Amino acid sequence: MTPAQMARAECAEWTAGGCRSTTPCKLRVGRRCQYFEDFVLPMAVYTTDPDKSKAYLDAVADYKSQHNIAGAQRRCPECGEPLPARRRFCADCTSKHRRKSTRDAVRRIRGSACKQLTEINPRKP
Repeated sequence: MTPAQMARAECAEWTAGGCRSTTPCKLRVGRRCQYFEDFVLPMAVYTTDPDKSKAYLDAVADYKSQHNIAGAQRRCPECGEPLPARRRFCADCTSKHRRKSTRDAVRRIRGSACKQLTEINPRKP
C-alpha cells in the first residue's frame, strides 16, 4: 500500500481525487502533508486487522523514507522487510546471499580443479 492509498482509505480530508483544503492531494504529487502526518500515520499502530496493519506500516515506512523523516526504518532491498541496525540485508536474505556466494566459490574451485586434471591427463580419442 502506498501513502496515497492509505490517505484515500483513512484521511478525513480526502474527497474524490484530492483534499478539501488543497485541490490535488499533496501525497499524490510527492509532498509532505501535515494533516496526514498528525492524524493518519498514527492509525497504523492502532489497526487490529493484521493484514491491514502490515499494509499501513509499509505505507508509513515508505512515507518516512521518501521524506527523510526521523525514525524511518530502512528496508531490505531484496524482500522489503525491516532491517536491523548496521545490516545490508535481513537475516533470511543474508543467509541466501551467503549460500549463493559459497556455492559459486565451490563451483569455481571445482571447475579449476577439473581443468587442471584435464591438462595433466588429456583424454585420448
